[in-house]
Amino acid sequence: MRVLIVKQLFNPEPTAKSLDFAKELVSRGHEVEVLTGFPSYPIGKIYKGYKQSLFKRENIEGINVIRVPIYPDHSNSGFKRILHYISYAFSASLIGLWLVKKPQVCFVYQGAIPVAIPAIILKKIKKVPFLYDINDLWPETVAASGMLSKPKILKIINSWCNWNYRNADFITVATPGFKKSLLSKGVPENKLEIVSNWSRDQIKNAKLPQETLDRYFDASKINILYAGNLGIVQSLTTILKTAKSLQNQQIDKINFIFLGGGADQENLINYKEKENLNNVIFIPRVDSSEVSKYLNAASFLMVHLKDDPLFSITIPSKILAYLKSGKPILMGLKGDASDILNEAKAGFTFEPDNSLDLEDKIKKMIALSPDQIKQMGINGKKYYQENLSIESSVDKIEKNLIKIANNE
Repeated sequence: MRVLIVKQLFNPEPTAKSLDFAKELVSRGHEVEVLTGFPSYPIGKIYKGYKQSLFKRENIEGINVIRVPIYPDHSNSGFKRILHYISYAFSASLIGLWLVKKPQVCFVYQGAIPVAIPAIILKKIKKVPFLYDINDLWPETVAASGMLSKPKILKIINSWCNWNYRNADFITVATPGFKKSLLSKGVPENKLEIVSNWSRDQIKNAKLPQETLDRYFDASKINILYAGNLGIVQSLTTILKTAKSLQNQQIDKINFIFLGGGADQENLINYKEKENLNNVIFIPRVDSSEVSKYLNAASFLMVHLKDDPLFSITIPSKILAYLKSGKPILMGLKGDASDILNEAKAGFTFEPDNSLDLEDKIKKMIALSPDQIKQMGINGKKYYQENLSIESSVDKIEKNLIKIANNE
């Protein structure tokens, strides 16, 4: 079966269902081609080693990739982000579709709604069916991010989404909450299936140099590591408020460690300095190849997003990586993600934006033995292997690709 993957972001960009997905399909005997943009995410400019042109063909580990020009942007400007998304849809439709080998079926990864345009055109002109893989709910995502808030614009985006859904031959969604949302919008249930994402992270057993380990990770304490974007939607001031309360109570068994950077980084550091928090450590961004070393050094890995209805039906990719790593998790999320963690018995959940509930969970954490903490990590890794691996998810995707290719 010839499969065309229509996806705005692709390797070397850090994004789900990319090279690993394409290679898995090839290993199952399928012919795969990728139509994508020139890489720019998340830095907002074209990667070194690439120069935009009308198009570029390349082969990445046996996968044929066609790149088309885009407007690179990763700012907080709603207008510029729209240009970024539309530019790919425009280039892929007007340039890319003339370059691809006619597929039997198309797989569309929806990070943003314009990405479906070339697949819809291909369907209208050449009768190529497509599977629409939903990984972000629109307009809910842009509303939650604050990029767009005008009701009229959000209504237009919602209508556009519904048009995409009607044109898709089948739709896969990442979470039960996504499925419930699409059902409420009138998408037929027989056109939907939940297919979990998998972790693309390579989990390594490498360790930090002893000097770095001693500097950041106190062996006598429980070290809770947050690794990732220090942004607004992460609402990490909640964590600092808990740190302050624990320090005021002279509870000194916990270290909160933040690895990364982002739009809220300066505010968080200022809060720490203002409150003189000695149980909070900030580590600047490190190369992605080094992150595993920091994860391995932690006692617990933390995930937190602000209390927003959208995030109750979202499963952040880092949760999958954390389960895969075999480390216990401290999670400030409601809904689908917390259901996974509780089912896996792989850590603690607390109410997002609730510093008191986080404090309560940390006090329970302190009462655990090292063996109990270790067992939580073992539970998470086992759950990931049995329920969230690339093999199990691609089984479902492949089945549906074959089904719509054969018009079943």
